[in-house]
Amino acid sequence: MKYAFDLPTRCFRKALQLTALALLPFFSLAQSPANPNNESRIYDMDILSVQLHLVGAPLTFPMVPLNAAPGTLVLQFDHLGTDIRDYLYTLEHCDANWQRSELDDNEYINGFTEDRIINSYNSYNTLQQYVHFSLGLPNSNMRWTKSGNYLLKVYDNTYEKKLVLVRRFVVVEMGWSVATEFVRPVQVSKLNTHQEIDFTVSTKGTVVQYPQKEVQAFVLQNGDWRTTIGPVPPFFVRGDQLVFDYQDKIVFPAGKEWRYFDMRTFDYRGDYIRDIRNMRDYYQVTLQTDENWSGRTYLDYGDINGRFSIENNNANQGLNECDYAEVLFSFKQNLPLDNEDIYVYGELSDWQLKPEFKMRYEESVKAYVCEAYLKQGYYNYKYLVVNQKTGKTDEEGFEGNWYETGNDYQILVYYRAFGQRYDRLMLSATMDSRLRN
Repeated sequence: MKYAFDLPTRCFRKALQLTALALLPFFSLAQSPANPNNESRIYDMDILSVQLHLVGAPLTFPMVPLNAAPGTLVLQFDHLGTDIRDYLYTLEHCDANWQRSELDDNEYINGFTEDRIINSYNSYNTLQQYVHFSLGLPNSNMRWTKSGNYLLKVYDNTYEKKLVLVRRFVVVEMGWSVATEFVRPVQVSKLNTHQEIDFTVSTKGTVVQYPQKEVQAFVLQNGDWRTTIGPVPPFFVRGDQLVFDYQDKIVFPAGKEWRYFDMRTFDYRGDYIRDIRNMRDYYQVTLQTDENWSGRTYLDYGDINGRFSIENNNANQGLNECDYAEVLFSFKQNLPLDNEDIYVYGELSDWQLKPEFKMRYEESVKAYVCEAYLKQGYYNYKYLVVNQKTGKTDEEGFEGNWYETGNDYQILVYYRAFGQRYDRLMLSATMDSRLRN
């Protein structure tokens, strides 16, 4: 059966570019390329599969120690086509709220303040041609000297210098420690659907004069900055212990385990893949049709908390040996929603509500559908419902929540003593909600 949303990839990619370009002013009123509002963003439609992670660990949150060894942090991305690109990169230091700090470049960078990305590899034995780029940080040309929040900005300098890519990461001094406890919320309405985090920070070795004013914490779920709760000051202080034990403050919807599909090979159908077609100059992958999970009994299985891992079962683990495919998503819905849109969401959508991941209703198949151009690998995703009038997202409507769901939480604790000009990141830790006291 040929579905109404089976479009040739070349037409699909062209339509995708035109749609995204047309919507760019709307989606970036506060986040234009000239002023990206300090969020992780991609501004070139031909740049795909962007990941910033610890070396050898593509599923990790980008947090690195102040004295990190060279190449501890790795940026990976592809540029579609065979054109040689001249990419430049720089680092920008930010305060705890991701606004540019008061520091000059030479106060937080040792070495060049701008440099070229020189590591590139042409795709090998793939239908989709592309160039794979990688960058290791810190390196002999550029090293950070201060802790805190950083933006890694990449510019295309091939013809004229333009911003094409922004990624957040954090540099931590590793001076403080934390003890966490996951508890069930006190509100009855959240008892079985949410997760609350209480934690105590030890500042041993640091004299903090005014903790409630000088220390602030932020917590986010599964590395998704959109979920951030903070700034949160200590609730009370006990000696050198800062206690963040609030009721109903640091509380997150638990969600359920993420949906997933396995596209690590095109030779046979992996998990949740219904069909694979070789269209001579591209692959087309159709996923099994999804359904509403909100009323489904909680099922505990291992997921990767919304992330993706680039892999090719038939290659020697070279990231330039993984091909691309047009992936067709479908969500069963007998009638279209009123004044609401559905988006495919996760790291695959750059943790954003991107126009290319917005679904459309197809009456012929009684389902919402969309297509995404993705690299071979293992993917997590979920469906978000967005109110067209308010922009409010509903993460429970199609997925549901259950308090026992496994989630990763990142705890970031900043310290700015009186008279200091920047926020020091004294603690950065990832905690697993399954490790309950």
